[in-house]
Amino acid sequence: MRNIFKMSQNTWEHHSHPMSGWTRLVTGWLIFPAIWSHEAWGWPVAGFLIFLFVFWMYLNPRIFPKPRHTDFWASQITFGERIWLKEVPFNGLDELLDMHRSQTRALSILAGFGFFGGLITAYLNLFWPTMFFGFAMIIGKMWFCDRMVWLFNDAIEINPKLAEWIY
Repeated sequence: MRNIFKMSQNTWEHHSHPMSGWTRLVTGWLIFPAIWSHEAWGWPVAGFLIFLFVFWMYLNPRIFPKPRHTDFWASQITFGERIWLKEVPFNGLDELLDMHRSQTRALSILAGFGFFGGLITAYLNLFWPTMFFGFAMIIGKMWFCDRMVWLFNDAIEINPKLAEWIY
């Protein structure tokens, strides 16, 4: 699965388009109604909607053009993600990641808690618990995104060459 979603340099450049980040964030919760629909429309329809969701998550970083400018918060999220995933090694990277590790893990746990809780409660068709878990997922993800921008800005201080990613 990881190899299917693996991104090349070109894909990362497309993913840095602000519309890629915002549309991915705004549509991330749509997995819950897709699962919820199994009760009303059956698993064939729900399965198709889940497939559409997964396909969108795959397609999203690839479908938008390379941005004309990357001085947007949403663009810098992807830059932070690349650093977090160690796509761009540089001196001081491990120390930088250590500074952000506990907060980033906590936010990932919050988002994951919301995601998996939302999957379960959507399957059980429990409206308010699904809303709660969806909200937890979105809060965790948004805060994680903010942390990625913070990580990127800290990385620029250690490796000023990374500032060239902003144009």
